[in-house]
Order: sequence, then C-alpha cells, then structure tokens
Amino acid sequence: MSRTNADFTLRSFIDQVEAEDPDAVWRIRDEVNLDNDVTAVAMELERLGRSPVLWFDAVAGYSMPVVCNLFGNRRRYALGLGVPTERLIRDWGILGDRRIAPVMRERGPIHDVVVTGKDVDLSTLPIMLHFDCDAGRYITNGIVIAKDPDTGVRNASFHRMQVKGPNRLGTSLHSRRHLWTYMQRSEERGEDAPVTIILGGHPTVTFGGLWKGPITTDEYEVIGGMMGTPLEIAPGITVPVEAPIHAEIVIEGRILANVREPEGPFAEFTGYASKRSTEHVIEVTAIMHRKDALYHDIIPGISDEHTSLLAVPQEARLLRMLHTHYPNVTDVAYPKSGTCRLHAYISVHRPAPGLARLVAAAALGDDLSLKLVVVVDDDVDVHNDSDVLWAMATRMQADQDIDILRNGMGAILDPSNRDGLTAKMIIDATRPSKDFPDRHTLDQAAVARAQGLIEGKFGRTA
Repeated sequence: MSRTNADFTLRSFIDQVEAEDPDAVWRIRDEVNLDNDVTAVAMELERLGRSPVLWFDAVAGYSMPVVCNLFGNRRRYALGLGVPTERLIRDWGILGDRRIAPVMRERGPIHDVVVTGKDVDLSTLPIMLHFDCDAGRYITNGIVIAKDPDTGVRNASFHRMQVKGPNRLGTSLHSRRHLWTYMQRSEERGEDAPVTIILGGHPTVTFGGLWKGPITTDEYEVIGGMMGTPLEIAPGITVPVEAPIHAEIVIEGRILANVREPEGPFAEFTGYASKRSTEHVIEVTAIMHRKDALYHDIIPGISDEHTSLLAVPQEARLLRMLHTHYPNVTDVAYPKSGTCRLHAYISVHRPAPGLARLVAAAALGDDLSLKLVVVVDDDVDVHNDSDVLWAMATRMQADQDIDILRNGMGAILDPSNRDGLTAKMIIDATRPSKDFPDRHTLDQAAVARAQGLIEGKFGRTA
C-alpha cells in the first residue's frame, strides 16, 4: 500500500515509535515550567543513559503540548527513513540522492489556525529558555525555507532563533552556507529575504533541513525523495515561499536587509555559551498551525539530541565521499566526546602503508570543522570511544604516527579557534606491521548463547 503525506507527520511518527516500543515515548502529565524544566528532564534522563521521546502535556501557561528528544536515539533516525539501524549511515546517502518533486495544494491542516498582521504574537507559542546562559527564549527546531533570489530553488536549513518581540526574531547564519549566500545577494539589491519557518514535521523534513549538497538542488525534492512520495506544499499566506501542509506550526516572515541586532549568547553543541552571531533579524508576518498542534523542540547545547543531529548526516556524507576514493574505508563516526563536529574516527580494511594519512587528509579537506581525525583498522568500533582509545594506546607511537597542520580554517563556533583558524591533527592508529599481534576475540556462537541467557534473566539490553 502506497503511503500518503498524512503518514509522514510528527504525530504519526511518534505513534510508530510507541508501537515499536511503548517505553520509547514518555507522556508527562505533571505540570512543568516552560523555562528550564523541559531541558532539565531531558538532560537528567541522558545522564542516566535513557533517551525516550518526551511529550509534555501540561506546560504551565500554555495549552499546546511540547515534544522533544525525538532524535535522542539513532534507532529513531533509521525508523524515520524506514531502513535497518545498521544500514542508517549508508542508506542515508542513497536516499538523499533520490529526487521527487513536491506537489502543490491549496490548503491543509497547517491552515487550521492562521494569524497575520498586528495579531501576530510569538509569545502564544511555548518557545522556551533552555539554559541559564541563553540570552532569551529560543526556537531550536526552526527549519528555514528560502528561495535562491536568482533561480527560485528552495533551500532548507536549521538556524537558532531568539525571540526579540511579538513579531521579531534574531538569528545567526553562521553556517555560511546557502542561506548566507542568498542573503548576501539580496542585501546587495537592498531586498529582504522572504522565508517560511517549519516547526514540527516528520523526521524526513528534519533530514531535508540537514542535507548538504549543491546550491542548485531544491531541498523539497530531497525531502520527497527521502519520503518516497511527493511532499505536499501550499503557497505562503504573506510571503512567496511554500510550506508543507502537514507541518505542526509554520512561521512566515522576512530576513531584513542590512539590519543587525545583538543575538545570543546561546548554548551551542560545543558545551559552551556562544556569543558568535551574524546578528540577522527576522520580521514575522504570519503564524499558522494545526488546531491540535504540537510544539516540537530540540534540546540544544551538548545534548545527545543536538549532537547526533550534527553527527548522523555528516557521517553519511563523509563515508560516501571517502568510500568513493578509498573503497576499503568501512565506517566513519563523529564522537560526542568531540562534540559530534570537531573529531572524526575512520576505520579502514587492511590499509596500505601511508593510506591512513591520505584518508585523514581527505576528511580534513572535506569538512573544515574537523580538528582531529583518527584512523583505525576495521576490527575497531569507531562508534565506541574506548575502542578507539585502546587502538591509540596499543598501535600508535606519538613520534611517528601524529601529524599536525597549523593554521587551517576551522569551525567558527569552536571557542578555541583563533580568528577562524585552528590546528588540525591526524593520528594513524592502524596496525604498524603485518606481523603485529592479533586481537583476542570471542567465539560468536558463544556470544549469541550468552546474550540469550542474559536476556532471559534481565530482558533485552539494547
């Protein structure tokens, strides 16, 4: 049976998660404060090694429920794409290559409630203060849809947004990607940039906002490709930018040309309060939402949710690029210990002498944010920090296996960068010779029997 857009909504996905595992969704009916409490619950659960989807029914002062931590577990990424968890990183790239053009509709559930003009008031939405360091309440799950001012191609991208007034948002385009270039061209003409901001949708909509590719690609087509069916969209009410009709909430507005206002600090993925911002301003012209809308928040800072949203698409992108040039590259990981952005681990099957350095150099050239690349053999689990550190401890000699590149371009949000410049380190932690000792292993049949015994006593552990 073919699936329709009604099957690709935030609420349908939460139902799917709960049907697979009832414990994976925690519906909290106790009243919580909007500011701080939601973040604290998610972060405390993370400290205990748990990552359920959180659904807050009773947020003080608001009738709209708040949902967060949807992306706190990688299994849910795979579920959203409809692929096996073990195939997530490889299949992400395959599905991201598929293009299905959107289809236009006149109206949809997103038009249940429409507010425009002087009635626009962002305070009606449960936009929250997440951390004490934040400059104010922030939209963390805003996917900005904008059109190339020259070609009309649609781009989808994530940007933090600080509430500055009833109809005013401050934002930063510090990714310096497509929306940044759109805005540069618009400002040269003295024109504002009309935008639509999506708050709450099926994971494939989120994944489209994370997709990176040529500036000529319409990212509504990418979303359709990931869904396997055309994305249904409708014309904007106050701006010439279309919106998915099955979204939970949509905000319309304009990024104002040549207007700058202080924005931040904000708790970023690095674990620090970042004051860096391009200080752009959005004037909101409309808010629309479903009559029973859910407000979808992403826990910011160095949370599992925020960092994995950085890691998963970048792992898929880098693995694909490396595998094209070096077919014996087997896996890539962006560990949370490196903020899922600044460090990468790469495994290679039987690397020839010197190959590890070439693979690492290619990774550094592809992703400017990287500061450290560790290359290991494919018997090492790159998704396990301890396993990678073990390989470094037993297969690496610092005087021979470390290379440092000075003054390379780095991540602007890295608090240790020097005016955008950073050092890059390559570590070759592969076996140094063919006669190197074998790693001890367990008989796999015995492991399977042991897992059965343990599950019988303690239940499923993963």
